[in-house]
Amino acid sequence: MNDLISVIVPVYNVKEYIERCIKSILRQSYQNIEIIIVNDGSTDGSGELCDKIALTDKHIRVVHKKNGGSSSARNCGLKYAQGEYIGFVDSDDYISENMYELLIGHMAADVDVVCCGRKCLNRGNGKKYYNAYCMRGIHKFSRIEAIKLLFGEKISFSVCTKLFRKDLFKDIRFPLGRVCEDLPTVYRLFSQSRNIVHIGGEPQYYNYYRQSSVSNKPFYMRRIDCVLFSRDILLDVQNNYPELKERAEAMYIMNIIGTITDIKNTKKRMEYKRIEKRLKRLLRRMTFAGLHNLYVGERQKTMLIRNFFHME
Repeated sequence: MNDLISVIVPVYNVKEYIERCIKSILRQSYQNIEIIIVNDGSTDGSGELCDKIALTDKHIRVVHKKNGGSSSARNCGLKYAQGEYIGFVDSDDYISENMYELLIGHMAADVDVVCCGRKCLNRGNGKKYYNAYCMRGIHKFSRIEAIKLLFGEKISFSVCTKLFRKDLFKDIRFPLGRVCEDLPTVYRLFSQSRNIVHIGGEPQYYNYYRQSSVSNKPFYMRRIDCVLFSRDILLDVQNNYPELKERAEAMYIMNIIGTITDIKNTKKRMEYKRIEKRLKRLLRRMTFAGLHNLYVGERQKTMLIRNFFHME
């Protein structure tokens, strides 16, 4: 197989990391790749550096746009993508030399998504890491089986650890102005897929956590998006995959609990007291379902009980 892969790289004020990211894509053992760098209104010189890097290799295209967030940049990249397959790499991350060769090697006629594991590097210290979503062996899953594994945290919701058939994006785009945007997008992409393959072994994607990255910032209001997306997925599952209802319900409950915990741990907790109370009321309504849900952990069930009786 020698089909073109379009790799979309959104860039916003990451001048220190861009070259490492792009070099890791250029070094791929699979050579038929185009790199679409979308400069999302950077103000630190990242855009100029992207233009400079593009001069070194004909496979790179740079698109400049006003700042609109990661979803906006990825959607922009999709407009320019010419490949049969689509990959995403965040500009502060990097990938192994064989990643796309391995992924496309398992892209059969009836497969629409191929996934791999990732290595998460702690912020500011590349020596500390942990592997995530690294199942052993090579597995082919039906749509429903793969969605079940998403809910069970066996397959990551990240778009970056995957190679997608471009046709999947015909009617799907990332939600604008939101965080946790991969959550609904990957769910929708899996829902449109025939079969999904996950390859095991060593992780191929290197997730680098910066101190200033969105995933490392203190709690802020837009994290409510994760709860809202989980709710929307639960509603869709009830209509289309009723056999997965308990799993989707557990993910929804866990995201409510996680968001409440984030608020409690922030130094500005009082600013979010109203939101915390609303989330607790929402959680209280889920108490009965959560206590009878096989996929909600014992620790979370204890939190459900405490919340119900106002013990915390």
